Amino acid sequence: MKKRKKIWKIVIPVAVVAVIICIMGINTARNAQEVITNAMKVESITVEKGNVSETVETNGTVVSGEQKTIFSPVNAEVETADFQTGDLVKEGQKLVTFDLKDLEDQNQKAELTVKANQLGYQDTVNKSNEAAVRQAQAQAQVNSLQGQVDAKNQEIADLTAAISGEAKAQEEATKQEQEELKAQQKELQKELKKAEKALEKSKAAYDKAVMEQQTAQVNFDAAAASGNEEGLEAAREALNGANEKLAETKAAYEAAQELVNNLNTQAAALQPQSADLTLGAVAGTTELQQKLEAAQAELAELQAKLEGQKSLAEADAGTLSSAARAQMQTNNNLAELESKSLEELILQGQQGISAEFNGVISDKQVVEGATVSQGMQLFTLQSIDNVNVEITLSKNVYDKVKEGQKAEITFAGNTYEGTVSRISRIAENGMAGTNQAAVAAAGIQATVHLDHPDDNIFLGVDAKVKILAAEAKDVVILPIEAVNIGKDGTFCWINEDGILAKRAITTGVTSDECAEITEGIEEGEQVIADPGNHEEGDMITVTEQEQLKEQE
Repeated sequence: MKKRKKIWKIVIPVAVVAVIICIMGINTARNAQEVITNAMKVESITVEKGNVSETVETNGTVVSGEQKTIFSPVNAEVETADFQTGDLVKEGQKLVTFDLKDLEDQNQKAELTVKANQLGYQDTVNKSNEAAVRQAQAQAQVNSLQGQVDAKNQEIADLTAAISGEAKAQEEATKQEQEELKAQQKELQKELKKAEKALEKSKAAYDKAVMEQQTAQVNFDAAAASGNEEGLEAAREALNGANEKLAETKAAYEAAQELVNNLNTQAAALQPQSADLTLGAVAGTTELQQKLEAAQAELAELQAKLEGQKSLAEADAGTLSSAARAQMQTNNNLAELESKSLEELILQGQQGISAEFNGVISDKQVVEGATVSQGMQLFTLQSIDNVNVEITLSKNVYDKVKEGQKAEITFAGNTYEGTVSRISRIAENGMAGTNQAAVAAAGIQATVHLDHPDDNIFLGVDAKVKILAAEAKDVVILPIEAVNIGKDGTFCWINEDGILAKRAITTGVTSDECAEITEGIEEGEQVIADPGNHEEGDMITVTEQEQLKEQE
């Protein structure tokens, strides 16, 4: 009995130990399973459809899209200019007026000059026309007299031939005397031709002096009408000189004319002597000889008249050439244009300068009481109805911005709608970034036009610009934190029957919150935003979190 009792004492402790060990094993397994289960839990997102928009945000400077620099239309004193740089002005608002007294005085003088030029021109034209008529009449007389002279020469030739037949025997005796007489006639004819040429030159000089005197008289009358003492004195000296030259050339012309007349008289006197020699050798005076003498006398008279008319027809009778007439007319036109120009300037000056559009004054350079010259810069007007924001796009975003895209512009506490109107095709060095850490970098300059500016516009201030670069509606989207980029491309983590797996995806429009998925994921699939320390192929337990459905 004592021995059996001792065995029980030993068995019971062993059983207790076994039970304890079993209980401890069960608890350890349970704890290990619980640790494993808790470690593999991840949150998943159910893929859904929504809207996403991609924007480009930057800063810029508000500038006017239209500006006009205003110049003075007249030489005048500024009467009023009641505005300052930075003032807001309305279309049609009067900005500058002028005092036009000096300009009006100039206009009166110009009108008097035009009238004097017109009178002088008309007088010269009238005299030229009269001289042209006289010259034409002289030319007609030359033609008629030449025919008469030719006929008379033929008559004399016929008479001489008839007489020579009767006096042939006596001609030999008087031949020597006739040759001497002919030599005298020839010499006289040479002197006559020289005298005629001298007469032509003196006549030309005289006619030129007449025109110069007439021109000097017109200039003197014009200077007297203008009241310009200095110009009048110069015109008076020119007129006196022209009168003296006219007197000199007239005396020379009259002397040359007298010489020609004397030589013609001598030539005419030699003709009867020649006839007398022939007739004197013939016994008695025949009827033919009497006719010859009469014909020769008539010939001499005709020749004298012919030479006189030739001088008139061939001389410069003071007629205006087409070039001279055109020059005088051009001078008159220039004077008229100058007068008209002054009238137009006075009209412009009377109208003053008004704002051509709503805008802001910049670069004012005019003050009241100052004398301005025509073409002088007065001020610049910058439109507030046509307003832009000049921006610089960095290398990371410029390819996303296109002309025609809409934008939101904020400055001075107001927000405006805008449109990208211009993108430069040349990169320029500027400041990239929007904080103090900005560094010099090449950027693309662009212009955003305000669609509906108002009176609250301030030019030159900074503005924030948000450009709607792209937009997609009712498309598959994922939160941006679920989109990963690896060495093989873009991917996301998914739950494939409790196993963590990678899925290659293609993104489209992307915002700061979410991205459009164009390939790789379908609506309703589960995506793991953060797999934690798990690796591809691990078993996972997922809990669902709410998907970001839409980003405006």
